[in-house]
Amino acid sequence: MKKILIVFVLLLFSCTAFAGISTEAKDILKLKGTSFAYNGKFAWIELNGEDYGWTREGENVGKYRIVLVEMGKVLVESNKKTVLLLMLGGYTI
Repeated sequence: MKKILIVFVLLLFSCTAFAGISTEAKDILKLKGTSFAYNGKFAWIELNGEDYGWTREGENVGKYRIVLVEMGKVLVESNKKTVLLLMLGGYTI
């Protein structure tokens, strides 16, 4: 009986390990706006519900660094990945 229980538990853990279940926390980045001023380019970014306000190009937002700011587009990178954030036009009728 103990052997069957051990085999069942090992089978259960191996199935969930290969099922693609991720326990890693995912970051949610939202681009609120972009702006150009004579003293730099700025992006308004929200990371996991925390608002960072107007942040200059080249500064950090959490663990991400703002690399490039264009009107409606922001390129941010961390040590693992590079993400392009786009602003979508909100149309109202």
